[in-house]
Amino acid sequence: MHVAVIDLDKCHFKNCRQECQYYCPPVRNEIMAVDFMESGYPQIHEELCIGCGICAHRCPYEAIKIIGVPARQQGKEVHRYGTNGFVLYGLPSLEMKGVIGLLGQNGTGKTTILNILNGTLIPNFAQPDAEKARVLDRYKGTYLGEYLSRVYDDKVRISLKPQYVDSISKHFSGRVRDLLKQYGDEAGKKLTEMGVAGIIDKDVKFLSGGELQLLAISAALLKPADLYFFDEPSSYLDISQRLKIAGVLRKLAETKKVIVVEHDLAILDFMTDYIYLTYGEARGYGIVSNSYVTRQAINTYLEGYIKQENMKFRDYEIKFSKRPPEMDKSLVPFVSWTSLTKSFDNFRLSVEDGELRHGQVVGIIGPNSTGKSTFVKMMAGEIIPDSGTITKSVKTSFKPQSPESDFRIPVLEFLENNLGDRVSENQFKNDVIRPLNLESIGDTNVSELSGGDLQKVYIAKTLGKQADVYILDEPSAYLDADQRMIVARMIKRFAENNKNSVMVVDHDIYFIDLISTSLIVFAGEGGKEGRSFGPMSLKDGMNMFLKNLDVTFRRDENTQRPRINKPDSRLDNEQRKAGEYYYY
Repeated sequence: MHVAVIDLDKCHFKNCRQECQYYCPPVRNEIMAVDFMESGYPQIHEELCIGCGICAHRCPYEAIKIIGVPARQQGKEVHRYGTNGFVLYGLPSLEMKGVIGLLGQNGTGKTTILNILNGTLIPNFAQPDAEKARVLDRYKGTYLGEYLSRVYDDKVRISLKPQYVDSISKHFSGRVRDLLKQYGDEAGKKLTEMGVAGIIDKDVKFLSGGELQLLAISAALLKPADLYFFDEPSSYLDISQRLKIAGVLRKLAETKKVIVVEHDLAILDFMTDYIYLTYGEARGYGIVSNSYVTRQAINTYLEGYIKQENMKFRDYEIKFSKRPPEMDKSLVPFVSWTSLTKSFDNFRLSVEDGELRHGQVVGIIGPNSTGKSTFVKMMAGEIIPDSGTITKSVKTSFKPQSPESDFRIPVLEFLENNLGDRVSENQFKNDVIRPLNLESIGDTNVSELSGGDLQKVYIAKTLGKQADVYILDEPSAYLDADQRMIVARMIKRFAENNKNSVMVVDHDIYFIDLISTSLIVFAGEGGKEGRSFGPMSLKDGMNMFLKNLDVTFRRDENTQRPRINKPDSRLDNEQRKAGEYYYY
């Protein structure tokens, strides 16, 4: 499907304001596809425009061009789930060397693609029955056809790291050692390499989200295979762990084929060589783009327009700021604390004195197991510090890292049960429900939600309660890159509009950059001791955090998005010398 779009910077509407409308052929009972807004600027109605190109050719200022917009591609179906179910159009080819990434909105077919490529799903091409012979005939003479032929003949060994690691503890009971004993003596060595050797004798049901993720990655790596699939490997991991995993997968790709689905754009940029984009209508249909080198693919995704295919799949760009925002000192402090300490059997936390202000969004970053959860529980009054004081008790609303999904009731009923009349308030609808697009899944049972939708429901549940401080633990987990940007801006507006303080624990650098007005930085040795500093400005916080991590970020010259520098590169050395690890 194609429509006309108008570049208002080129449009001379005052000189020829009726021309483009005049040359547009009438459609739908003589309603014109070109109309004029109150300001006088022309506006193209996508639902009316037939993409004929007459107005584009007539415009003397080259202000109008014809672009493609996503639409169902009749006759090009790869797989359809039922009569009115999701449809996938296109498949990636795997002939490139290096790590191949899949990037796109949730519900546009990435998991379907993985299932087709690993042989667990036979594409039906929108036919009643799925047949391997039909698949091989469709892709005969291509690399993909040869690959699928080998998969169907069991000549390709495949290892898959699943998306939802939370479910491991629901499907397996017992010690980690027992779960991994099928892999022999190498299991303990692999856990040591991943940095979680201490979990070998733990019961799986007591593992944290990050430990479950590293366990799942270790298990996938231990399996002898020709092709490795990793579905969202960074969820719940801190950035040092994400960088370590990225390095492991890049090394693996030197001898094996590696395909990764990932929404942390900084890590995806660092680990992949090529990326396929998926786009379309979430849960309706998905289209697979051509492959592009990583930098080009991510910049294209942020822009929302694939120039090479003349396809505009989003009507806005995702933008980053090159300069850090200043801390707003005019915000009024409402709670403060002196230096706090808390000791457990094998762990000690020290917290620097600080304060929270109304309307502030505090990003909390640092390695896993250095006391972030302990700190927020002290703020909530659930844990009493050994020393130091908090000036007053504050009412908190807390979103856990791994939300519970065992509720067989519709989403809106679930929210009403927890929030009462708040769900129907116009302000809450405008501030939270609609930006999260929860009305579209309102009749779906909570137990049937995807990880991303479940995350959004719990964010709404947390923000809907009356509280002084809202604490969100890993709100970006399982959200796609688009949703992360939307959620970040929504939470920021919520804090500003309601004059509340929001504390966000997360490991996605892009997400923290977009959502935070200040930072609390944690450091220390995971599981043994932790120290916190701040709240401080974003610039000071990022410099402290990344210096501890020994990593610098440069800015992409086109999008200003942060990109991880190669160690000892020219920019890496320049930024270290200047003491600017993030905003340079």
